[in-house]
Amino acid sequence: MCGIVGLYYRNAACDQRLLTSMRDTLAHRGPDDAGNYVAGPLGLGQRRLSIIDLSPAGHQPMQTPDGRFVISFNGEIYNYRELRDELERQGVRFLSQSDTEVVLQLHAMEGDAAVERLNGIFAYALWDTRERRLLLARDRAGIKPLYYSASPAGFAFASEIKALFESNIVQPRMNEARVAEYLLFRQVAGQENLFADVYALPPGHTMEVHEGRPSPPRRYWSIQDRPEPFEGDYHEAVDALDATLNRAVARQLMSDVPLGTFCSGGIDSSLTTAIAARHTSHPINTFSVGFHEAAFDESEYARLAASSCRTVHHELRIDEGEYAELLPKLIWHHDLPLNFANSVHIYAVSKLARQHVTVVLTGEGADELFGGYPRYYIPRLLARVNKTPAFLRVPLLRLMSAAPDHRLRKLSEAASRSRDEVILYNSTAVGRDRALGLLRSPQAALEFRTQCMAAARARGLDEVSVLAELDFQTYLVSILNRQDKMSMAASIEARVPFLDNEVIDLARSLPLAFKQTFRHRKRVLKDVALRYLPSEIVHRRKSGFGVPLQQWFAGSGPMARLLEDTLRSPAIREVLDPAAAQALLAEHRQGVGDHSELLWSILNLQLWRDAFGCSQAAEPLALSGTHSV
Repeated sequence: MCGIVGLYYRNAACDQRLLTSMRDTLAHRGPDDAGNYVAGPLGLGQRRLSIIDLSPAGHQPMQTPDGRFVISFNGEIYNYRELRDELERQGVRFLSQSDTEVVLQLHAMEGDAAVERLNGIFAYALWDTRERRLLLARDRAGIKPLYYSASPAGFAFASEIKALFESNIVQPRMNEARVAEYLLFRQVAGQENLFADVYALPPGHTMEVHEGRPSPPRRYWSIQDRPEPFEGDYHEAVDALDATLNRAVARQLMSDVPLGTFCSGGIDSSLTTAIAARHTSHPINTFSVGFHEAAFDESEYARLAASSCRTVHHELRIDEGEYAELLPKLIWHHDLPLNFANSVHIYAVSKLARQHVTVVLTGEGADELFGGYPRYYIPRLLARVNKTPAFLRVPLLRLMSAAPDHRLRKLSEAASRSRDEVILYNSTAVGRDRALGLLRSPQAALEFRTQCMAAARARGLDEVSVLAELDFQTYLVSILNRQDKMSMAASIEARVPFLDNEVIDLARSLPLAFKQTFRHRKRVLKDVALRYLPSEIVHRRKSGFGVPLQQWFAGSGPMARLLEDTLRSPAIREVLDPAAAQALLAEHRQGVGDHSELLWSILNLQLWRDAFGCSQAAEPLALSGTHSV
């Protein structure tokens, strides 16, 4: 796993000093080695975390023997051995044992179509010296990040946004038009983000750059491209998923360095751990992180899973003071405000893991593929509520809106929305009107999300499948970004077996009834898990790895003080109404409502602006490389 950067000027030679500064901003992503390649206006840089082929032969950027192609690669290719064998049968000779050289030679042999044959997690840049053409590529699900920016001077790209600011191509300025979307969803979906003039290469896309000018991204894979429906009954689907997960985990155990798993005690990470344990000849290391607050601590489930899988288990806890101290640093590592409060814990457990291993397997992706989120029930439940006679429905909704269970309150709120809004706002945990009321410019531009939803509806998908497809292109991308940035901040490579190509294709081929019914979520996955894990883990209530923000913000400890300082900052007036924000905190502390989600977003927004000296900006520059569904 690595960090990659590049510069491509329009009418000047590459500035190697700037290229090196970009590269070394990402030293945490690759502490083992560093390299540059410069040819006229083009420069590629790479920081290496050695995982496969630890020898100097794996040094990057890497060239083909004839010098035509040069690659700077970040990630792992899990089917590289099969591809290598195929290339060798065609007469290709390899100089290393690395998967990077396989990608390089596959492109030399097959051109741009090579990316479609890769099963892995990756983002890379390929330079063709003959055609003077730069090609960028990113994996199907967006597990590995890749950002870019362009100006009249040229083009820059990097694994992390902060490196772009070392290029002199772009400066840190806030994309004010996207603040509303951030407050609603804790992320900006699609190619844009909270930085103006900085874009993400979309998952499953490539992009060409000629003479320092980017072309629009080109899709090579999409969640919208449905595979053939699964042929078989439910029990055959359980067997097929079991076999497919075993192949995926076995592929992702390849490593020339020590390997373990993150095991929180939830079904996804526990099943990954159980299967991994069966494919190794010695006990693997597992890692979990908990809370001192008993209501949020799930260490007992992590220990139960570790005991069942006979792993060597390691755990830690973080208190509020440690959390508050880490938060500003991790916002810098994340490049953007933290989407999830548990990002701090993922970094902490990554630091713990780095003392023992260099690679971990994790459980991300299962909920989106197998219908795991409780909020996916909302469209189905609303359909039943709406069939209730009005004289019963009105008092029922009133009772639900006052219920202590937040899920009932969310269902009640959804009942007042249109069918499309129920889908669009399914993943938000804040009230739309309250969030927009904080802003001086209360307009939410959500075109990428609406386009994703419309594309799914146009193909006649059921409501749960529309939700899952929207989440795959928005919510899941933010989860993967969190996992990548927090683990790489500790120089740990995180792999996600549930997002193996074969698992994705199988999950998408299954009918909804195999994945979710009114009685079961992740139905087929749970029946596989029961073959490996205690039923207490498989059938436990989904927790979501919560953080005690509600009580922290209502108290007087380090997080409360950090929030108070933020709300007193004069700079907050540039974006938010400070009186509305103070009222939000007052209501939270009086117990009128739990506003911890919005308070978290406000705190992160200001800490992010402080971390990057980020001023307001006008509308982002139109760029030919922007993408729509």
